[in-house]
Amino acid sequence: MEFLGIFGFVFAATATGVLVYEHHMDVLNGPFIEGREQPRIVATVLAPVRALVEPLIERINWQARSAVYLASLA
Repeated sequence: MEFLGIFGFVFAATATGVLVYEHHMDVLNGPFIEGREQPRIVATVLAPVRALVEPLIERINWQARSAVYLASLA
Protein backbone atom coordinates (compact mmCIF):
# COMPACT_ATOMS: atom_id res chain seq x y z
CA MET A 1 0.00 0.00 0.00
CA GLU A 2 2.89 2.33 0.68
CA PHE A 3 4.03 1.95 -2.91
CA LEU A 4 0.72 3.30 -4.17
CA GLY A 5 1.07 6.32 -1.91
CA ILE A 6 4.61 6.95 -3.03
CA PHE A 7 3.64 6.48 -6.68
CA GLY A 8 0.70 8.90 -6.27
CA PHE A 9 2.91 11.48 -4.58
CA VAL A 10 5.59 11.24 -7.27
CA PHE A 11 2.94 11.50 -9.98
CA ALA A 12 1.29 14.55 -8.37
CA ALA A 13 4.65 16.25 -7.77
CA THR A 14 5.79 15.63 -11.35
CA ALA A 15 2.49 16.80 -12.81
CA THR A 16 2.54 19.94 -10.67
CA GLY A 17 6.11 20.62 -11.75
CA VAL A 18 5.12 20.27 -15.40
CA LEU A 19 2.22 22.71 -14.94
CA VAL A 20 4.49 25.24 -13.22
CA TYR A 21 7.11 24.88 -15.97
CA GLU A 22 4.43 25.25 -18.67
CA HIS A 23 3.14 28.43 -17.05
CA HIS A 24 6.67 29.77 -16.64
CA MET A 25 7.46 29.20 -20.31
CA ASP A 26 4.15 30.77 -21.37
CA VAL A 27 5.04 33.89 -19.41
CA LEU A 28 8.61 34.08 -20.71
CA ASN A 29 8.01 33.16 -24.34
CA GLY A 30 4.48 34.36 -24.89
CA PRO A 31 3.49 36.12 -28.11
CA PHE A 32 2.53 39.24 -26.18
CA ILE A 33 6.15 40.20 -25.43
CA GLU A 34 7.11 43.21 -27.52
CA GLY A 35 10.02 42.83 -29.89
CA ARG A 36 9.95 39.06 -29.98
CA GLU A 37 9.33 37.77 -33.49
CA GLN A 38 9.71 34.29 -34.84
CA PRO A 39 12.05 33.93 -37.77
CA ARG A 40 9.87 34.10 -40.86
CA ILE A 41 11.72 31.41 -42.82
CA VAL A 42 11.46 28.83 -40.05
CA ALA A 43 7.85 29.79 -39.32
CA THR A 44 6.78 29.30 -42.94
CA VAL A 45 8.51 25.94 -43.21
CA LEU A 46 7.08 24.65 -39.92
CA ALA A 47 3.55 26.06 -40.33
CA PRO A 48 2.03 22.92 -41.92
CA VAL A 49 3.70 20.64 -39.40
CA ARG A 50 2.59 22.85 -36.53
CA ALA A 51 -1.00 22.84 -37.82
CA LEU A 52 -0.99 19.04 -37.69
CA VAL A 53 0.74 18.63 -34.33
CA GLU A 54 -0.89 21.38 -32.22
CA PRO A 55 -4.34 19.74 -31.87
CA LEU A 56 -2.69 16.52 -30.74
CA ILE A 57 -0.58 18.35 -28.16
CA GLU A 58 -3.60 20.27 -26.88
CA ARG A 59 -5.52 17.02 -26.41
CA ILE A 60 -2.60 15.46 -24.52
CA ASN A 61 -2.34 18.58 -22.33
CA TRP A 62 -6.03 18.40 -21.41
CA GLN A 63 -5.75 14.70 -20.58
CA ALA A 64 -2.68 15.35 -18.44
CA ARG A 65 -4.46 18.19 -16.63
CA SER A 66 -7.40 15.92 -15.89
CA ALA A 67 -5.03 13.32 -14.48
CA VAL A 68 -3.33 15.95 -12.32
CA TYR A 69 -6.65 17.11 -10.90
CA LEU A 70 -7.66 13.52 -10.13
CA ALA A 71 -4.30 12.89 -8.48
CA SER A 72 -4.61 16.04 -6.38
CA LEU A 73 -7.98 14.84 -5.08
CA ALA A 74 -6.49 11.54 -3.92
